[in-house]
Amino acid sequence: MLIRYFAAAAQAAGTSEEHLNIDEGATTTLGDVLGILTARESAAPPISDGPLLRKATSLGTVLTRCSFLINGTSEQDQGRELAPGDILDVLPPFAGG
Repeated sequence: MLIRYFAAAAQAAGTSEEHLNIDEGATTTLGDVLGILTARESAAPPISDGPLLRKATSLGTVLTRCSFLINGTSEQDQGRELAPGDILDVLPPFAGG
């Protein structure tokens, strides 16, 4: 399955897209994929930024605020089953008007 990250999600993931292997015939849900992504991306250590100390946002943290598209259709049901050929877009909230 192809996972595409946008904006803050891409920054937190360190990439704009990646492939995740899903076994053909196995039941894998959106919640399973989010769990995998969150588990492998632990909270980042603070970053020194001059006199200030700021925290880098982990992918797991960003995912809690995201919307998701599966094959171009909005999906928030974490029980939604995914297939190996699916495309998952990870969309954090966008600012602007």
